[in-house]
Amino acid sequence: MISSFIAWPVVQAQTTKKPNVLFIAVDDLRPQLHAYGHAFMVTPNMDKLASQGRLFHHQYVQVPTCGASRYALLTGQWPKQNASLNNGAFALYRSGNAPKSLPQVMGEQGYVTVQMGKISHSPDGMWGDRTPEVVGGWQLLNTPSGQWKNSEAAFFGYEGGKTRTRGKSPPMEAADVPDEGYPDGIMAEAAVEQLKKLSESDKPFFFAVGFYKPHLPFCAPKKYWDLYDRAKIDISDVDPVTRAGGEFFGNYAHDASQAREDAYVRHLRHGYYAGTSFADAQVGKVLKALDDLKLSDNTIVILWGDHGYHLGELGIWGKHTLYEHSLRSAFIVRTPDMKQPGVATKSMIATIDIYPTIMELTGSPRPDHLDGQSFVSILKDPAATTNRPALGFWGDGESIRTKDHRLIRSGKSVELFDHRTDAGEKKNVAKDQPRVVEMMLKQMDEMLAQRKAK
Repeated sequence: MISSFIAWPVVQAQTTKKPNVLFIAVDDLRPQLHAYGHAFMVTPNMDKLASQGRLFHHQYVQVPTCGASRYALLTGQWPKQNASLNNGAFALYRSGNAPKSLPQVMGEQGYVTVQMGKISHSPDGMWGDRTPEVVGGWQLLNTPSGQWKNSEAAFFGYEGGKTRTRGKSPPMEAADVPDEGYPDGIMAEAAVEQLKKLSESDKPFFFAVGFYKPHLPFCAPKKYWDLYDRAKIDISDVDPVTRAGGEFFGNYAHDASQAREDAYVRHLRHGYYAGTSFADAQVGKVLKALDDLKLSDNTIVILWGDHGYHLGELGIWGKHTLYEHSLRSAFIVRTPDMKQPGVATKSMIATIDIYPTIMELTGSPRPDHLDGQSFVSILKDPAATTNRPALGFWGDGESIRTKDHRLIRSGKSVELFDHRTDAGEKKNVAKDQPRVVEMMLKQMDEMLAQRKAK
C-alpha cells in the first residue's frame, strides 16, 4: 500500500539545476559500522560511502528518542519546550507552533520534496487520520507497506505480514526469506523506483528515505544473521542491568532477568548487528541506483542515525539516556565536490546543524529561526571545527558535550565524565573537577538562553 499526499504544485526550477539531496535516516543506528573501527561489523555499503565522503566521529543528536530527535533535525532548533522533548513533538506543526521545516524551505527553493519511510516520527510521516505530521512540508509522502497493509504494522513487522503484539511478540527473528520478506527490503525497492521517476524531472530533488532497522524488533533475513558468529560476539563491556527500559523489555516477550545471561546478551547483540547489516544492504541498493541513473555527480548524500543506543553498556538496554551511547549516532556526508574524500573528522557537530548545512550546500537562503550552524567548512577540511559544544535533553535533564568532557544536570544532581580517560563514562568526576563543572554549567546556561523562538 502506498500513501501519498500532494501538498501544492512544485515551484518552477531555476535555469541552473541545483544539486539534488538524498537524505537517508537509519533508525537507532549508533556508530556501529566497520568504518567506525568495529572490524567485525559487516557494513560494506555504508563503509563505501564513508570512503567517498566524510565520516563524523562526533555527531550528537539533541534528544535520545525518535520523534524529538527528528523534530530537531527538521526544524534546526534546540528543544525549548516540553512538547519538543518527546515523540509527540510533531503535534507542534498541527497547532501552528512550529517553524518552517527543512522540506518546506527546500520546496520553496524549487525542489521536488519526497519522504519515504520514517523521517518524522510515524513510519510514513502521517498521523492516524492520514494528514501529514509536517504540515506544509513534503510534496509527496510515498511509503510502501506491502503485506503488512499499513506502515505501523510494517515498522514492527515480522515475516509473513505479521506485526508486533505488545509484550507477547519475540524481540528477534531470523526468517529464511529474501530481503523483500521484511519491510526495509520493499522500502529499498520503492526508493529505487522513486529515484528513477525523480531522474526524469528537470527539477532538483530532496528525497528523504527512512529505514526502520536496526530498531526493535531485531528482525532480519537469516543471511544477515549468518554474517556473525554469535559465540565470538564480545560482551566484555556489558554491565549488570541497571535500567530495564520499557521499550526494550516491556514491549516484547522477554524480561531484564534474561540480560544477566551471557548467552542471551550475545543473542541480543547478534540481532542488532544483523539488523544493521540488513539496513546496510538496503542503503547499498539505493546508492547503486543513484550511480546507475548517473545522479551521483550532482547529488549530496547524507546518512544519519536518529540517535545512539545502549546494548548493555552501563547496564542499560535502549536509548533514553543522556550518556554518550544514546546521544552519539552514525553520520556520513558525501558531496559531489568532496574535498579529501575518505578522511574522517573528529570535529563536533549537532543534528540541528544539518539544516543550515543543506541550505549552504544548495545555495539556499538560511531561515532566521535556525539554532544550528553550517559545517560546510568541515566538509572542505576535516580538521576544521564549529568550536561549539553539543546540547542534549531528556526528561528534566540536560547535557553538554565538549571535546574533552560530558556534563549532565538533572535537578540538583550533576555528573561529569572526562573523555580523555573515560570514553565509556563509567566514573563521575564532578567532585574531582569542580572548576570544569562550574565552567560547563555556565556554558550550557548561556547556550540555553540563546535558543531561538519559533
